[in-house]
Amino acid sequence: MKNKAQKIFESHFGNPTVQVFSPGRANIIGEHTDYNEGYVLPFAIGQGIWFLAAANSTSVMNIIAANTGEIARVDLSDHSYIPVFGWEKYLLQVIRTLDLHGNHGLDLVFFGDLPIGGGVSSSSAITCGFISVLDSLFDLGLTPDDMIRTAVTAEVGSGVRGGIMDQYTIFNGVSDKAILLDCRTGSHKFVDLNMRGYHFYLINTNVRHNLVQTDYNSRRAECDRAVGLISVNHKKISALRDLTLSDLPAIRELLDDTLFNRVSFVVQENDRVLHAVEAIRSHNWNKLGELLYGSHDGLAQMYEVSCDELNWLVNFTLDVDQFLGARMMGGGFGGCTINLTKGKISLDLVRKIEIEYEKAFGLKPEIMPITAENGILGGIE
Repeated sequence: MKNKAQKIFESHFGNPTVQVFSPGRANIIGEHTDYNEGYVLPFAIGQGIWFLAAANSTSVMNIIAANTGEIARVDLSDHSYIPVFGWEKYLLQVIRTLDLHGNHGLDLVFFGDLPIGGGVSSSSAITCGFISVLDSLFDLGLTPDDMIRTAVTAEVGSGVRGGIMDQYTIFNGVSDKAILLDCRTGSHKFVDLNMRGYHFYLINTNVRHNLVQTDYNSRRAECDRAVGLISVNHKKISALRDLTLSDLPAIRELLDDTLFNRVSFVVQENDRVLHAVEAIRSHNWNKLGELLYGSHDGLAQMYEVSCDELNWLVNFTLDVDQFLGARMMGGGFGGCTINLTKGKISLDLVRKIEIEYEKAFGLKPEIMPITAENGILGGIE
């Protein structure tokens, strides 16, 4: 992957002076909790995006997306420029967030193996990788916190009102560790993943989602509305993070069925994250699997962000003893499931999943083993 990007860069621009690998993100559990100031349990993965770049002492950015062969030429002095390709908006939002102009031109090639719209944070990988490239090329002096804040602001500017989980993980991932991230304080604890013969897999539905065009933002708006109602009628809270399971009976009559389901899921999911950490530390993989299934049930039925294809993949695993747990991962409405297995999946089982899923939906799923790897900043604790 890196070699292909290198050859393309050399053929168009010469020798790169900066090389950055920006990984994707998997999330064991803790979905839609990050923007509610709750807990999440992600890790950086080995699949990601390579960036090769060099400054060119002009105001023009020459950018090649090697996967598609798309080429963009962006003059930073042209404030009326309208993006042609979907990935451009993330780069331009970074430029605007950092207020770069003038002679910050560069030549850039990026190439990766992340499924687009697969719920593995391909957009955040692009955003975070580009920030790291700019920081290195132009000596911007950004701290890790600066980088995370810049990435979050840039992505919000692109239309998705997400939290900090993806960006935090992509910068701060550490090999063989999950990150218990407190999205309120922006602090974390590492959780050792001593898998001992157990494995995580992603299964991509190949149903692409665009979070800007789905109900993702409406879910966040519903949570915000619930916070307002609960603060006025029950107790003052600043986010759903402030609620516990014991609060749910008291607020049942304050909310309509939809809002109560949204709130209940978030509160229960925060609880599941903390129990998942306990299960991992005690190597209770069966318990972790149960928590994954519970998370998916809540996402599908209470938060209503799943889809037929995701539900099919999760339900398939219920009849296969090797699978201990599964759930949809990411914003929803498509993308991947994350699966916990005892031992590695056999080629026969892979083929069975492919045949039966394709028979049901006319699509071929992609099955990917994943492990916890270092983030952009090198996994320094």
